[in-house]
Formats: sequence, structure tokens, C-alpha cells
Amino acid sequence: MQRTASRIALALACALPALASAALDVAGLAKDISACDDFYDYANRHWLEKTAIPDDKPGWGTFAIIEQRNKARLKDILATAAKANPFPAGSNRHKVVAYYASGMDEAAIAKAGLAPLKPLMDAIDAVRSPADLPAAFAALHRAGVKAGFAFAVRQDAKNSRRYLAEIRQDGLGLPDRDYYFRDDERSTAQRNAYQEHLAKVFGLAGEGRRAVNHIAASVMYTEKLLAGAQMTLVERRDPDRTYNLRTVEALAKEAPGFDWKAYFAAIGAPALADINVAQPAYAAAFAKLAAERPVTDWQAYLRWHVIHAASTKLPRAFEEAHFAFFQKTLTGVATMPPREDRVIDAISGRYGQEPLAHAIGELFVGESFPPEAKRRALDLVGHVKAALRERLEANDWMEDATRRAALEKLDRMAVKIGYPDRWRDFSSAEVGDRPFAANWLAANAFEFRRNLARLGQPVDRGDWWMSPHVVNAYYGSSHNEIVFPAGILQSPYFDPKADDAVNFGGIGMVIGHEITHGFDDRGRRYDAEGNLRDWWTPADRERYRERAQAVVAQYDAYTGVDGLKVNGKLTLGENLSDLGGLRIAYLGLQRALAGKPRGAIDGFTPEQRFFLAFAQAWRSRVRPEQERLRLLTDSHSPPLYRVQGPLANLPEFSRAFSCPADSRAVRAQGEQVSIW
Repeated sequence: MQRTASRIALALACALPALASAALDVAGLAKDISACDDFYDYANRHWLEKTAIPDDKPGWGTFAIIEQRNKARLKDILATAAKANPFPAGSNRHKVVAYYASGMDEAAIAKAGLAPLKPLMDAIDAVRSPADLPAAFAALHRAGVKAGFAFAVRQDAKNSRRYLAEIRQDGLGLPDRDYYFRDDERSTAQRNAYQEHLAKVFGLAGEGRRAVNHIAASVMYTEKLLAGAQMTLVERRDPDRTYNLRTVEALAKEAPGFDWKAYFAAIGAPALADINVAQPAYAAAFAKLAAERPVTDWQAYLRWHVIHAASTKLPRAFEEAHFAFFQKTLTGVATMPPREDRVIDAISGRYGQEPLAHAIGELFVGESFPPEAKRRALDLVGHVKAALRERLEANDWMEDATRRAALEKLDRMAVKIGYPDRWRDFSSAEVGDRPFAANWLAANAFEFRRNLARLGQPVDRGDWWMSPHVVNAYYGSSHNEIVFPAGILQSPYFDPKADDAVNFGGIGMVIGHEITHGFDDRGRRYDAEGNLRDWWTPADRERYRERAQAVVAQYDAYTGVDGLKVNGKLTLGENLSDLGGLRIAYLGLQRALAGKPRGAIDGFTPEQRFFLAFAQAWRSRVRPEQERLRLLTDSHSPPLYRVQGPLANLPEFSRAFSCPADSRAVRAQGEQVSIW
């Protein structure tokens, strides 16, 4: 039936007049190869051949292009406003403009030197015995410095209607615990370079030439001891393993050697009753090290993490040293980005989660996201959600009890588009006319207080985890929500004036991806209310695992730079969401096209344009160093496989391009994986 429909659509397309091209790089197609052999190459080869990675970027592609465009808008807004801050004093916009202006004032940053960090350094200097460590760690955590472990307040995974305090492993300088133990030549070289970086930074901070190497070795050894007790990235993906509710008294007994009660009192939570200990074995190991390691080693470790966290807000020598290792060595970036970009990045953070990032988002959406864009995006979401509902209703491997629960979860999945209904209030953040690092510390202190104050309060389901200007999207398991910031709702991912095929292949696939996260190997373990609860029948749970394991095996076979393999277990959730998301986006397109003319554009049917838009949305060039870093630490597969992997499992793709059964881009029918 579907094959017949596809042929009818193609015939109609040929009969209708050709339309003008929109938001699709047709000229860049490599038509000398078959779309059925390597679709990523077919869609992107000419772009890949002619596109250079900018010297100040670890990679370049659709995400980065949109991000640069968004950042250019922000730079114009901030640069103009910074000359004479036009916003009301105390307002979010006034504070973030003042914050930005302090980041651009390099003379004031140089004059201040390390002085803004003095309160933290004094807290470290006050440590005379292990009994003093809780107060020092608390001082750093309140200031936003990650050291030893992390403290957070988030929704209780098993009771999403309340906030719960949590401690989890943290406090490493290298990207992941495994960086301390891999014995290949490149990893060894990176560890050596990291220790040299430590020594250089301590030298910049005023330590004598004879002392810096000893101090650097001490910090490196402390971090290695901490790393050895930490869970791997794959282990941390299991939400049941990282949910371990304890009373504070039980934590003190299980993890002796560190005065947890004193720590909680010092951060401002003396009456804390229970807490989630994400990694109990790590908490015990950390506490033991706190009691046994020399105080001087802990002081060196804490000083390093203060300077490391602040580096991009300090005088240029510190910033350049930070760039030389964490960017040049680890990601291959050749030159530092412009000052304006670095300041925006420092205020915003990677995922728009730094304290005043939402104030930047407030500036952005006023210029870049009109109401009609939100209406069109909501229409797309409606079609994609409806497509998954139809899939669930017709699913042939799921029992009725599981199906009913899955449908309830989908129906109750909240949708957030563009920006929050209510902006965060930053009026109590003590950000203003002061050095950049001092503003950074004040912003962090505000955010810590804001989060701590959530304890005992009703859960705010209107809150956004990610700032609206960020080029990304997410599924929130405890809220059971999908969120699409204005930052990603931009061309070529989303264009309100583009044809349906292009929009569904771009942002529609992203929408489907985030919806499917609610049903990936982790998301499926949360119910409609957002609680971690097993709502699957035993038979369905096993059938799901069998299908998921087939996806693990598929991606384990993919190879990246230096012969490194994709980690199928680490990337499973993203791969499942790519596969399910692409399928339901395609079916959503079919719903949107129902009853409409299906004319060809540039000779391509809507189905073909859908897949072309999808493949071009993931076009990307990445430096070898950055690709290596991602293969070792990122839960996402490389862009090439984010295209090739899902397409290999989709009969809809084969039909769209009339691919023979033995095509290289398509897996044999019996090997194709279908879950959602």
C-alpha cells in the first residue's frame, strides 16, 4: 500500500509545475554518485569539499552556522547597549548588559588580577585539618566552582512533584575519568600536557618555579584518585543506579571521613533531611580521601579548581593558558575566538545554563522569534506527536497494558516553544560595575541561592533548563516535556516560509528526536508524571531490550578518527531517538501533506526533499582532535552516522529514492531495526 502511494505521489509530482527552491542546497548535491549508496555524501559532498573549518572553531556545520548568526545578533544588541546601558536599573537586561561590559573591559580585568578570587583563596588557606575541608568545599560550591563533588537541587526522580538535594561525582580537570587511565600514546601525551598546564597556571598565580612542578603533580595525583572511584559514562546512563535516597545520617555512616552535616550547614541547608547520593561508592571514596590525603594536597587541588573555573574571566595570560590546553590541545582549535564571542560564551555556557544565560535569551528572542514562527512550530509538533500516537496504536510487539501507559505519557508530554512564559527574576543578583570575575562569582552565588531555595517549594513546571537563545533542544524526563528554544528555530532547521518537506526534514526530525527521547532506553523508564517507575510488562521490557541491543551492535561497528569506534552503549539513547525521530517526522510530513498538492521542487518529490533536508541539517566538518574527544565522551554519534544510521533502517527512505535491495545505504530488510 505504501509503495503504491509513493508511486502515485511521484506521478502527481511530475504532472505539476515545478516550484521555486526553498532552504535546500540543491546545487551542492553530488549527483555523480547514487543516493542509495552514500546519502550523506550525495547530499553534502560539495559542501564538505569547499568548506573550511574557521581557525577559531573545533568544527563547522549547520549548528555552528546558526549559532554564529545568533551570536552576531546578540553582539550587535550587547555592543550597542554596553555604550550606555538603556535598560532600567535592576532589570534582567540591565544586569546582563553590565555583565557583558565588564567582560569586554580587559583593562579592568588586568588591573583586578586574582583579587576577585581572594575570598575563595582565603577559605582554602583556612584549612588546617580535614575537619576544615567541609567549609572550604562549601565556599567553592556556593561560588559555582566544581571541586570534589557536585551539589544540586533537582526534581526527585521517583517523586517528580518535589525537589530533592543531590550530590554526585565531579571535580576532574580532564574531560572524563577514563582520560586518567588510557595508556595509548595520545592519551599519555594529553595527560603530560595537562600536568604542564597545571604547572604553568600555578606559575601565573605566583607560585615559585621550583614549587610548580611538585604542586602540579600533587593535583594530578589527587584527581586520578578521584577518577578511579567514579562511574563510567555508560554506567551513569542508568537512572536506577544513580538514584540512591539516603538520610544525611545514613550518608555520614556510609561515607565517613568527611563531615557531611557540617558541609550542608555551610552551604545553607542545615535542616536537610534526605538526599540523593548519585554514586554512593564515589561518596565513600571521596570522604576517605578527605580524611587521609595531606591538607596541603587538598589546598593545591582546591586552588587549581578555583583558577581553572575562573580562567576565562581572568587576565589574558590565564585565558590564553586555558585556551592552549582545553581548546588547542583537546579540540585542535588554532586561534582564540573574538573577545565578544568569548564573553558571550562565558556568560551563557555551553547549553545556556550559566546563571544569567536566560537574560541573554531574553534579549535574543525580542529580535529573532516572531509570534507566527511559534504558531508554525506548534503545528509541526502536533503532526509529529500524532504520528507517534498512530505508531503506538498499531505497534505489533507491545502488549495493551504497556501501550496504554505509553499513550498516556505521549498525550501528557508538555510542549515548550521559543521562550518561557515567565522570565527568571535576576533582580537579587549582585551583578554590576565590578570586574568580570567578580560579576561571575556574584552570578554564581545568586544561582546557588536560587536553587537551594527550591527545597520544600512546589515544582515549577514552567521553568526552562536551557536558555532560549541556544541552538539545541531537549526532552526533560522529570517534567515529561519537550523544549525547543528560539535559538534552534532558525533557518535552515526551521523557516516559517519554507515548504513542509524541508521543515519536517530539519526541525521536524529534531522534534521527533526529542519526543522519542521520552521512549528511548532511559526515557522509557519514566512515566507520564515524570517519575522513575517500571511501567512495562516483563515481556515488553525484554522485547524492547532486544531491539535496542541491535542498535548498539549497529553503531558499535562504525569507525571514526584514529580507528576509534562509536560506543554503541554510550550513544544508545541518541541513536534510538534519531531512528524513531526521523520516522515519525516523515509520518508527520505525510499528515501535513494530506489533501495538499504534492508538486516537485527542483525535480524532487516532497519525500526526497524531506530526506535531503535531514541530511543537510547534519552536514559537518570536525577537527580530528574534536572528533576524538566526542567519540570518547559524547553521547551523540558523529554527524555522518546520525544520517547513515537511521536511514539504513528506514524502508521509507528506500522507497523515496527507489533504492535496490542491495544498496549500500540500506540494511537488508531482515536486519532493519524498528522500535517506534
